[in-house]
Amino acid sequence: MKKLLFSFIILGFSQTWAQNPKIIKLSDVVNIVSSDNYKVHENALKVYQAKENIGKARADLLPKLNIWNIARIIIDPTSIYDQLTDIAPFLVPGNWFRLEEVKLLYLAEREGYRALWSNEVHTAKNVYKNIQFDERLLAHIEKSITELEKVLRVIKTREVFGGAEPGAARDMEIRILGLKDDIRNLMVLISREYDELTFMLGMPANQAVQLVAVELPKIETLKPIVTSEYEFRLLSTSPERRQFDHFLSVLDQVKKEVQYSVFGVSSVSRGAAGGIFDNIQVPNGLGAGQGNAMNIVASQKEIVRTQRRAVEETLRRQLRSVGFQYNSDLSSYADFRRRVVLSQESKDALLRRMKLGENIDVLKLSEASRNQILAETASFTVQYRVLNSMDRIQRLIFDGDYSMSPPLIQSLKGN
Repeated sequence: MKKLLFSFIILGFSQTWAQNPKIIKLSDVVNIVSSDNYKVHENALKVYQAKENIGKARADLLPKLNIWNIARIIIDPTSIYDQLTDIAPFLVPGNWFRLEEVKLLYLAEREGYRALWSNEVHTAKNVYKNIQFDERLLAHIEKSITELEKVLRVIKTREVFGGAEPGAARDMEIRILGLKDDIRNLMVLISREYDELTFMLGMPANQAVQLVAVELPKIETLKPIVTSEYEFRLLSTSPERRQFDHFLSVLDQVKKEVQYSVFGVSSVSRGAAGGIFDNIQVPNGLGAGQGNAMNIVASQKEIVRTQRRAVEETLRRQLRSVGFQYNSDLSSYADFRRRVVLSQESKDALLRRMKLGENIDVLKLSEASRNQILAETASFTVQYRVLNSMDRIQRLIFDGDYSMSPPLIQSLKGN
């Protein structure tokens, strides 16, 4: 069976992975995602654009020396008010407010970038651990098949001499074939997970990787957590929440734009990051629409505050959910280990009785083997789930691997 499985792996992977395997540890994932992940690189460029837009907005405050506009003022001095935005844009208050908006939007863009970076790191680490879990499950099922095939040979022998019920070997073979089908499905899943991981790590499709085994936590030594103790840090470090804080500050500047629109409307662009405020029109001059514009700004602030509260409640519920799962796994782990011991003893007892010549119900032996597989699978499922919960908590409060800042485009380019 192992030779067949090994051949299947070589046949399946050698067609797509032509290069020598690259050895990767879980601790390498953070750095590789930070430097090579496609989404991280894309959003680093967006942050770079937002930062450059500050310089552009500041430059837009400088006079624009258009000779035709100057000539028009000489001919008609009263037209200086019409040309104020071009000749002396720094005299238009709205331009200064717009510059502050651009600075704040840059900060909001950075917070959004940090949230995306942490999500990509978290997802890549989860895929890495899922591969390890599925490979361990694959080896476990393979071992079970080897044991059942030995039993099958014994049953076939006993059927010939009348020591087993007719059809017993057939029923056992059906169980074995079902496990082999599970192996094939698992191998397809593992192949897809490897593809997903290498894509998230920014590697070419033909790059093979070899994952170093993850060190599983010693659950017996861990203690339950009180999620309320983490709530302050959860909200204070959340880039998703802080992004909305910056949006509210931008709206304060937009409100000033509307208030001082009598001195002219800003011609400075907020940049791509300011597109969410494009629906707020700043009236030009002493128009009657100023009051309506102020109402629109106020309602927009209420929308942002509502969205911020929704983010806060979502974060609280995520922390509570992962904390509950973590504590539940810690308290129930001893039961899972006991289940493994009992299922192993049950199967071994049936095998001993069969070897001594007793007529054992094959379906009962098959069920005992299935119970052992499920028990051991459940046991190391808890171990991996605790590992994932610990990482999820770190992601929510930005601790551990997530405490660092994501790289800016200058560092990604080696500058």
